[in-house]
Amino acid sequence: MLALLIAATLMVFALPFIPTAGLFLRRRDVLGPPPLSEAAYAPDHFARSLITKLRARLVLIAQPVTAVAEYRVDGEPLLVVPASLRRAPRECANTMSYAFGDLALPGSLSCHKEVACEGSLHTGEDATYRALYAADILHLRWNSTIIRWCHADGHIEVEGNCRILGRASANKTIKIDAPCEFMSMTAPTILAGYAQSGARGTLPRGVACVDTVAREPITLVPGTKQRGSVKARRLLEVGVGSVIEGALVCEGDIVIGARCVIWGPIVAEGRIRMGEGCEIGSPEAPASVVAEDIEILAPAVIHGALHAGRHGIIKYK
Repeated sequence: MLALLIAATLMVFALPFIPTAGLFLRRRDVLGPPPLSEAAYAPDHFARSLITKLRARLVLIAQPVTAVAEYRVDGEPLLVVPASLRRAPRECANTMSYAFGDLALPGSLSCHKEVACEGSLHTGEDATYRALYAADILHLRWNSTIIRWCHADGHIEVEGNCRILGRASANKTIKIDAPCEFMSMTAPTILAGYAQSGARGTLPRGVACVDTVAREPITLVPGTKQRGSVKARRLLEVGVGSVIEGALVCEGDIVIGARCVIWGPIVAEGRIRMGEGCEIGSPEAPASVVAEDIEILAPAVIHGALHAGRHGIIKYK
């Protein structure tokens, strides 16, 4: 009788764990997370999703908008601004907004909703924005902060003392002054400071391609010319004026001297510090700069992407 009582008690306690136990008995490949679409990894994914939704809603409205009007999209209020009105009303701080033409946002504003426009979008100074989209030029004025993302089908121009805490992407160029903080930026050409994309360092055709891999720190002397990638542990230093036609990879920190040209991606598990006058990647072969912390001394040119896991900053020497 005691044995039956114990068995019944154990069964009662085990019942809540039966579904969980079933999960462990299933195959791991069945338990894997649902796959994400390739589009979700694109830097402009959120912008494309938003503008597609807004344009579809405006097609349903099917009437000329001559004054600021409020509609709804997916049950959420949407403020529609006509092309004739170039300045956004302060209501855009708490309402998703969509403008048919160019739009200027008020200064000293904390905007908690997305703002999109079919022309150029100019922010105010000393303002914070959740997300911004511009079909032409996006101009972030002094001391602006982006919380989630911003995208321009044309160019992004960023004045000093701005903070991009999420994604920033442009189909053409991002020109960013210093000092500015960032997390992720992607564009065919990123111009930091007063940089101009110009002549690139090249190597003679006869230089052989040799990859360098070491289990200790590596220091490349100033003026190094190498065709091939370099991988090191703890620390990788590249001397001033070097040209590397390959990637730089380090399990620690990477320090790049001034006026270097790096043709390939730069990846560090720790920190990347880039001297002034450097150029990374090329318009024909974009490259990524990836690390926990990234510090770039302006001017600098990056063709491709900057991704800082913890903190990125562009500043003058």
